[in-house]
Amino acid sequence: MSAPIQALRFFLQARLSRRIVLWVFASILLIEAIILLPSIYRRQQELLNNLSALSMARVEGALAAMRLSQPMQLGSPDFLAQIRLLAPSDVVRGGALYRLTGEQMDSFGEPPQLTFEQAQRQTAMRYDWQTRRYDAAWTLKALDGQYVLIIRHDSSSVQRELLAFVGRIMGLVMIISVFVTIVTLIGLERILIMPILLLRNDLLKAGQALPQEGDPPPPQFDSLKRQSQDELGEVIAAFEQMYHQISEAIAERRQVESELRQSEEKFSKAFRGSPSAVLISALESGRIIEVNDSFLQLYGSDLDAVVGRTAKDLNLWATATSRDQMLQQIRQSGSVRNLEYTFRNRQGEPRSILFSAETIWLDGEECLVSVANDITERKQAEKALERLAEIGELAAMIVHEVRNPLTTVMMGLRSFESLDLSERSRLRLDLATAEAERLQRLLNEILQYARCQALQASELEINALIAEMLESLQAMPAAAGRQIAFTPIQPVRLLADRDKLKQVLINLIGNACEAVSVGETITWRLKLDAALRQLCIEIQNGGEPIPAEVLAQLTMPFFTTKSSGNGLGLAIVKQIVDAHKGQLEIHSSAEIGGTCVRVILPCLA
Repeated sequence: MSAPIQALRFFLQARLSRRIVLWVFASILLIEAIILLPSIYRRQQELLNNLSALSMARVEGALAAMRLSQPMQLGSPDFLAQIRLLAPSDVVRGGALYRLTGEQMDSFGEPPQLTFEQAQRQTAMRYDWQTRRYDAAWTLKALDGQYVLIIRHDSSSVQRELLAFVGRIMGLVMIISVFVTIVTLIGLERILIMPILLLRNDLLKAGQALPQEGDPPPPQFDSLKRQSQDELGEVIAAFEQMYHQISEAIAERRQVESELRQSEEKFSKAFRGSPSAVLISALESGRIIEVNDSFLQLYGSDLDAVVGRTAKDLNLWATATSRDQMLQQIRQSGSVRNLEYTFRNRQGEPRSILFSAETIWLDGEECLVSVANDITERKQAEKALERLAEIGELAAMIVHEVRNPLTTVMMGLRSFESLDLSERSRLRLDLATAEAERLQRLLNEILQYARCQALQASELEINALIAEMLESLQAMPAAAGRQIAFTPIQPVRLLADRDKLKQVLINLIGNACEAVSVGETITWRLKLDAALRQLCIEIQNGGEPIPAEVLAQLTMPFFTTKSSGNGLGLAIVKQIVDAHKGQLEIHSSAEIGGTCVRVILPCLA
């Protein structure tokens, strides 16, 4: 099929083109009909007048000739009979003669439908389309103005000629209409219809392209290729602009929806996985809308037993006045932060909570997002710590009270050393002196542990400090027969309390020496993390690994595995390391070949 025929077929299938063409065709026909009707009427009058005039002229001429040869009396039957004979029989079908007074003198043939009164009212003719009869009043000279003659004519020839005339006019109108319609078709196809059809197809393409996910390439719009500098061209340009605007709006909406979904997902995960009890409830009624697992665990029930019920139904608040006070503050400031209240669980047990809440709107209803942190155990621990603090203060006071008489006792015992005592008495004196000194050391350590570790920090270099301590450490009784191997590194400077740091190192080296047999080596290493500005002091010894249950309690006060120990050494070490904002780590296993203690301290740049 050729391109023009295909374009014409495609064009004729368009409803808009058919309507426009039909409207143009009908408009042309209407205009031609409006112009044609007066022409047809005028042509009809001309034919009727010609028909009557020809018949009347023929009769007029014959009567004039007869009157010259044979005079006739007007109004006599012979006069009408003569007219009947003279008139053409195929045209004149009848007639009637009237006096000027309206009196009918005589008639012949078919009686005319035109009356004398109508003729007098200047209705000179009467035409009947159905019967094909035409009545007209003749103005013959032979009547001398004394009579009125009305003749009935047969207008079949007039009707045939008029139909032929109408046919010729209609044919011409159809030719003009078809020509104008074809020209309109061609003009509409190029100027209006084809761009509109292309625009329609582009709209369908845009409709299919816009809902696609991701960032698809824009479709190729055919209407842009036929864009013209007129109103339709402006519409096509506006369509392209609209497509880009809608594409950008959809992209922005998808971005917003994606961010909203991510936000909702984050909120949902935070809501569900929060270790704090979170619930959403209606502000006025207290009806619970949603809770997380932590709330169910706090209250001690399942989801179905909680959602949809009110806080009053669950007997959640220990006192109704607490909720009323909270609601009053919510209405004033819109939120509450970290207020302590008492809740009851399902069993009615009171639970101390730290309560925070804020108002939100959900589906047109003002709601409350509440976060409740169970601090029951913390408050109990705080009370226990307060009790321990009281006990510590009491212990420190007792230590002070015991140290003074103990000093006096030791002075007395030392004074006995100058006396000449028997061997048995000397043995008892030495035993009493050793126990008194051990008691004094215990009291000093208890007092040191009970006090806050106040540091007198100064800048020092760790390699020099350890080198200074090595000789004295090697001379300790616990280090006898053991080797302490230390390898220095680049200079590292710390901000630390020199004496307390020495106390930490002496304690850790002493413990390491006591854990190994004679002849074994204690490895002492330094590791620097320049990026984190941290120094790791690592002391490792062999021997049997420390059991896991013992390892977890080594830094607890008064816990010891030594027969002569008091369990305060490592506890004080941890206090000192913590005061230096450091970390104390103790690892012991067969994989590392014994026990490794790490002291991690911040260092200077």
